[in-house]
Amino acid sequence: MSKTINLHLKLSSAQVLTVLAKVPSGRVVSFGDLAYMAGYPGKARWVGTVLSKLPAHTQVPWHRVVNAQGILTCPRADLATKRLISEGVSVRNSRVSMKKHRWSPEQPAGKVADSTED
Repeated sequence: MSKTINLHLKLSSAQVLTVLAKVPSGRVVSFGDLAYMAGYPGKARWVGTVLSKLPAHTQVPWHRVVNAQGILTCPRADLATKRLISEGVSVRNSRVSMKKHRWSPEQPAGKVADSTED
């Protein structure tokens, strides 16, 4: 892999992690939401790949990322569930209510999203 491509991947990954760090406690985003907010619309699977390379006990809140239906899809779903519950997120059958807990940058941390998804 060329140095230019490698540098671009590192910077792109850093942008995803920078945006993810802004997701407040008690809120979640989908992989697609995170890709879009980081400037990479349509790259939800790539975001999943970036997050899959993080160690489980990193300070980056990887557990706040779910699929578009609110399902915890990461291999560490048990740990993600514990962390989300400790933040006040309701998790039922490995699913989070996107209507209740979805975050967007325009939304104050304490306000419930207007999304019609559940």
